[in-house]
Amino acid sequence: MADNKNVTDIAALSRMCGLTTEYTDNFGERRRTSRSTMQALLTAMGVPCRTPGEIRDSLENYRTRLTSRLLPPVTVVTPEGGRSLLLNVRWPRPEMPASLEMEGELTEETGEKRRWLPHSQQLSLQEVQPSSRGWRLQLSLPLPSDLADGYYDLTFRVKSAAGEETGVTHLAVSPGQAWMPPALSPGARLWGLNLPLYALRSRRNWGIGDFADLRTATAWAGELGAAFVGVNPLHAPQSGDKADPSPYSPSSRLFLNFLYVNLENVPELQDSPEARALLANPDFQAEVARLQEAPLVAYPEIRRLKRRLLKILFTAFVERHGLPEAPLTPRGRDFARFVAQGGENLQKFSLFQALTEHQGKKDWRRWPKNLQRPETPAVAAFARDHTQEMVFYQYIQWLAAVQRQQVWDEATRARLPFTLYQDLALGAAPGGAETWSYPGLFARGVAIGSPPDAFNLKGQDWNLPPLIPKNLEESGYRLFTRTLRANLPPSGIIRVDHVMSLFRLFWIPEGHRPQEGAYVRYPARDLLGLLTLESQRRRTLVIGEDLGTVAPSIRRNLARARIFSYRVFYFERKGKGDNNFAAPENYPRQALACATTHDLPTLAGYWEGRDLNLRNQLNLYPSPQLAEQDATLRAQDRLLLVQALVQQGLLPPNYEPPSDFCPEELRRAVLAYLGQSRAALVEVRLEDILGLTAQQNLPGTLKQHPNWRQKIFQNLEDLRQDPELTRVAATLGQARRGEGRGT
Repeated sequence: MADNKNVTDIAALSRMCGLTTEYTDNFGERRRTSRSTMQALLTAMGVPCRTPGEIRDSLENYRTRLTSRLLPPVTVVTPEGGRSLLLNVRWPRPEMPASLEMEGELTEETGEKRRWLPHSQQLSLQEVQPSSRGWRLQLSLPLPSDLADGYYDLTFRVKSAAGEETGVTHLAVSPGQAWMPPALSPGARLWGLNLPLYALRSRRNWGIGDFADLRTATAWAGELGAAFVGVNPLHAPQSGDKADPSPYSPSSRLFLNFLYVNLENVPELQDSPEARALLANPDFQAEVARLQEAPLVAYPEIRRLKRRLLKILFTAFVERHGLPEAPLTPRGRDFARFVAQGGENLQKFSLFQALTEHQGKKDWRRWPKNLQRPETPAVAAFARDHTQEMVFYQYIQWLAAVQRQQVWDEATRARLPFTLYQDLALGAAPGGAETWSYPGLFARGVAIGSPPDAFNLKGQDWNLPPLIPKNLEESGYRLFTRTLRANLPPSGIIRVDHVMSLFRLFWIPEGHRPQEGAYVRYPARDLLGLLTLESQRRRTLVIGEDLGTVAPSIRRNLARARIFSYRVFYFERKGKGDNNFAAPENYPRQALACATTHDLPTLAGYWEGRDLNLRNQLNLYPSPQLAEQDATLRAQDRLLLVQALVQQGLLPPNYEPPSDFCPEELRRAVLAYLGQSRAALVEVRLEDILGLTAQQNLPGTLKQHPNWRQKIFQNLEDLRQDPELTRVAATLGQARRGEGRGT
């Protein structure tokens, strides 16, 4: 009996902390969470659960925390959820009080204060909970009807026969729906390019695409009639020669990748004879030329070259323009404003970068204990002694921010409806700046991933630490909102990677297989409310990457919040028992349609089965039988694909393509098929226009495949003259306007 009680208690504690005790996988099979997994995940959250006594104490602590405060640390309200405040009022009986005296003070973002005197008749009883001193009544109180969308600090006082209580909450009043740009109404259908920025070649970059290349591509997209240019995440990368180059495993999502800065465009170059001499040095030029010609992006070498020149440029900047605390010129004052606006986040990031340089070890978890948290005396002493080194990293971020702004400006000049289409990564590397800057928010000894599904039969471990839901809420969602503000391009598009993370994430205990993990729920209503509020303020359209194991309720909630679905051609089929490709008219309107993603084979690679061959060679299949099954299904898919294109009049009825080569007319027909769809947006990847077979990333691999390093084989300058791109652009333009069929 005692053991059953313990199992019941740990299950109750798990549910209270958001941990699900079972889930239905992508194959329709119900998976129960084991007790050992529950204990491992609760421990990662910082919840004591090793003994029956600890479990009981943790249960009591959580129940008390839920009812002990008049107001939660943050309150997010939307029209759909009812713009009401929830109060936890202490009362001697489990019934509605006859009257309460209430008073609130709302402080707006401008600092202006507003008094609020609600009436107790407006209250409604929602829930009753026993407490140590009677009862806690959860009461709902409508907010003032004229309260505008935005953020407020609310102090609220309740006085009754039971005593007086005061509570404070950070209030976010959200519209509940994301921004819908005028360019998409009424019924407009647009298309755009997506390109891997790091992979772009040009005659002037240093072996990695940069913001100058992105400006060129943006102007070129405008000439082609595209509505946007999409890129991989631009987040600050991990440091070190052996660091994972994945833009989806950054050091911090709050800052930019300095490798994308075009150093020839930095004004300090004209002020520094030393910098110009370095650039003109034959050995330096030879190194740049070697990096340009290399087939793969050589991140360590590029980082060293750029840092070398940046150090010289920074010295020239300080000599002429001064430091942020004492600027000498208008340019110096611009930098000082940037540093001031960056505030605590920029200070911590630059401090982390300086510490990383001094420690030599790039992962803060390997630093001395007294440096592993940002608020220690040892860290404060280091900051005092290394101010100028911190300013150097702030200067680099300023250059990156200025050049990103120039990309947005170029999009406006090119008359693109959107400034930029940017990806937002799901998380940050466990040993990077973001996890160091926000201690206590990230779980330790656990990673985010996904359970086995049709695409990844062994499941996936992404080696990203998850945020602890309760701690995120207690912090007022500061990291979440700061991440949105750092990444939402104004008048642009954001694609939220693995948007299901707003609702739940799959946690895998360290040392366990993905199938031994479990889902953890997140406060979706609050997170959606904050996302839609920030979307409206920045005028940014939001796309949610909703691939994989997705509950139907999640897609319904996203649609209500006006967050676009992400529809991949390979996966869009007619339905159960019918594996034919979904017809263009069956795509949802509120969606972005695309042929493939960075984690999937290109169109040519898919047609030729390159991804299946790679998975087989790298032993990514659980069994040979499954490999054979995939090969059989791919052969069937090729027939179904041609059949779908013929039915739409995009290929002739007697079309017989080769099985070992994907011709241009077939790729163009697939893109035209997507162009005819009801989806408001269509994304076309540069690799598919060019017929490349190598995919950017092969999930489940680290060193076995050159993930995130393969370059586009042509220079950007030559691509601009490529007639194939012009033909694809014309095809898409016609398809999006509904001007007949054919390629």
